[in-house]
Amino acid sequence: MTENLGVQAAAIVDEKIREYRSLQEELNTHRFDLGTLTAQRNENELVKQELDVCGQEASEGSDSVVYKLVGPVLIKNDLDEAKETVDKRLEFISGEIKKMESTIAKKEEQSQQLAMTVQEMQGAMQKAAVEAAKAAAMQSS
Repeated sequence: MTENLGVQAAAIVDEKIREYRSLQEELNTHRFDLGTLTAQRNENELVKQELDVCGQEASEGSDSVVYKLVGPVLIKNDLDEAKETVDKRLEFISGEIKKMESTIAKKEEQSQQLAMTVQEMQGAMQKAAVEAAKAAAMQSS
C-alpha cells in the first residue's frame, strides 16, 4: 500500500513538472512575441521620425513626397495621412505590448507558484521515503 501511494505521488509530481515545462514553453513564446512587437514599435518610431523630417522640409518649401507600398506598386501618399497611419499603428502596437507584458507577468507568477508546489511535493516525498526507510530498519532489527 505504501509503495502504491509513493507511485501515485510520483505520478502527480511528474504531471506537475510537465505542467511547469509547458508553462515555460508558453512563456518563451510570449517573450519572443514581445520582442517582435518591440522591434515593430521601434521601426515605426523611426518611420515617424522620418515623416517629421519630411514635414519640416515641406514647411520650409521643399518638395517632400511620401509613397506607400501597396502590393508591388508605390503610390503617392499624403504626408498627414501617412503620419496618422503611423501614429495609429504605434498606438495599436503599444497596446499589444502592454497586453503581452501583462500576460507574461501572470504566466511567470503561475510558473513560480507551480515550481514551489513541485518543490514542496518532492520534499514531502523525500521525507516519507526517509520515514519508510527508518520504519523498515526498525522492523528488521
